[in-house]
Amino acid sequence: MDLKTNAPQESFWPHLVLRLLSAAMAIILLLLAIALFNNNYSLGRPSRATFSEQLNRKLDSAISWIKDNGSLSERNPSLMYMIADMERMSHDRRLQAVLDHYQNNHFLLSSDPLDLVFARIVARNANVPAIRVPDFGGALNEVAWTAYAVAPDKVSLAADDRASMFSPTKFSWGRRQHQLVTLVIYRDYNGGSPELDNTINYLAEKVARDAHYDGRITDSYVQRTAFVLGAGRPDLIRPRWVERILDRQNSDGSWNYCWYGWCRGILDFQLEDRGSAHTTVQAAWALASLKYRYPQWSDEHYPD
Repeated sequence: MDLKTNAPQESFWPHLVLRLLSAAMAIILLLLAIALFNNNYSLGRPSRATFSEQLNRKLDSAISWIKDNGSLSERNPSLMYMIADMERMSHDRRLQAVLDHYQNNHFLLSSDPLDLVFARIVARNANVPAIRVPDFGGALNEVAWTAYAVAPDKVSLAADDRASMFSPTKFSWGRRQHQLVTLVIYRDYNGGSPELDNTINYLAEKVARDAHYDGRITDSYVQRTAFVLGAGRPDLIRPRWVERILDRQNSDGSWNYCWYGWCRGILDFQLEDRGSAHTTVQAAWALASLKYRYPQWSDEHYPD
């Protein structure tokens, strides 16, 4: 009798634990599904006029912030390229002032010979020194790659480094984004080719896939949208991504590098959460691209 009475009691706890684990897993999957939906789909869509007004207003505010904090971008040649590209699109005098300061001050103070190459960001025909970049073993080096992109006639990369720069499969996740923007700059300065265009398209599609699954509004989130647009692939950009970027702008026109302290890495947290030039320039470049270069994107996704 004792054995028969105790059998059900002995099996109670394992079954309870199994039920709790199943419920917890179901809740986690539900939350992930909600987060995925929230990142990619909008329940409502503003009118074309409302979206255009918001886009114009927030881009204008971002450009004012960039102008007032222009020196924060000068150590990053990729950011200066984005500012120069925005100025070519918009002819905004505030951006031209940032470029003028860069041209008149940055190169006089720099102790890095590679920095001199970036005079071509402001003046594409600038005479720059010939530089041989040390071999860095095929690792990603965005500054060296950007220098090569704007002046391949003057900057020499080691063979394996150049091969990595143009490889469609060498890098993944965040590194792939930085590779993509250097190839975008290279194509802008040197023209495209079927092989280069195919690589850029492939990388843009992979970056857009990453944006589909990573819904944290960090610097990397803004960067993906900006770089995919820079690659000439507005067809990959979801309206929800742009709407979430617009909604995250600070009142002073900037964007934060981190999202509630949660930064680009899975376990990367920072207590300081304030306007970042790195994020703000990228966000402004994305918005400027939609306004000036791809107005048909707004027509398609926000019909009257």
